[in-house]
Amino acid sequence: MDTIDGMRVFTAVMEAGSFSGAARRLGMSKALTSKYVAQLEERLGARLINRTTRRLSATEVGTAYYDRCTRILGEIDELEEAVSNQHGAPRGVLRVAAARAFGEDMLVDAVADFMALYPDIVVDLVLDERRVDLVGEGFDVAIRLAALEDSSMIARRIAAYPFIVCAAPSYLATAGTPETPQDLSGHDCIVNAAISPTGQWQFKIDEASVSVAVRARATVNTARATATLVRRGLGVGVCLFSTVRDDLAAGRVVRLFSRHDAYDRSVYALYPHSRHLSAKVRLFVDHLMETFREYRGPGA
Repeated sequence: MDTIDGMRVFTAVMEAGSFSGAARRLGMSKALTSKYVAQLEERLGARLINRTTRRLSATEVGTAYYDRCTRILGEIDELEEAVSNQHGAPRGVLRVAAARAFGEDMLVDAVADFMALYPDIVVDLVLDERRVDLVGEGFDVAIRLAALEDSSMIARRIAAYPFIVCAAPSYLATAGTPETPQDLSGHDCIVNAAISPTGQWQFKIDEASVSVAVRARATVNTARATATLVRRGLGVGVCLFSTVRDDLAAGRVVRLFSRHDAYDRSVYALYPHSRHLSAKVRLFVDHLMETFREYRGPGA
């Protein structure tokens, strides 16, 4: 085992909090990951990690060694990347996670443009409503509709992403058109639990934030499911704009309460703090900032 390889495996275990998490991140077996750490400990003549059936924890020596490892490995990566960039285009695998609706509606095209610009970078794009563990699962960047309150992550706002209240003409023809948000109490609603888990919808009325209790005809947890049920005439829904954009243009759905919108969200690119940010991550985030500039509003 090369010492540098052992250091990389050890730091991955520390950051993932488990051998299995580190193994997934590194593309190795759990057994080999454990073997590398054991060999490193044998070489150093010191225990780095306390192992129990429930959890792993670093020893005092392990904590100090981890701090030095991250600095040394960072310098090695920086040196290798500097040399590589002088002699060729950025390369390697870029792992990106994003929510499915935003990913399919807007991100995939941006990724395709990025791949055309940097043909030596291989993109592994995972679209899932589940929030991934960036470090533990080995992702470079996550695209989310909310910034994390996590000091270990950098969050850059790349776009505004509005939700709107809408319904199908067929539903409105039968149930009537609500004139104010308060009128929703008498209507069937499609509730997206991901943005309104309590069944309370938020509106801006006379500059104040007002909660309106709605009656759920159906409860779902994704933007696409909400849009589909609304489009089918089953009720009023708070829809992600991109999922109903074509329907609005074609008249298949109608926007309600545009003066009272209160669901504008921002899209953030999240990535771990690092003394040296890899070129592929920096280039990708800068590409997203440029691609979605028009979605951030004037001066953004």
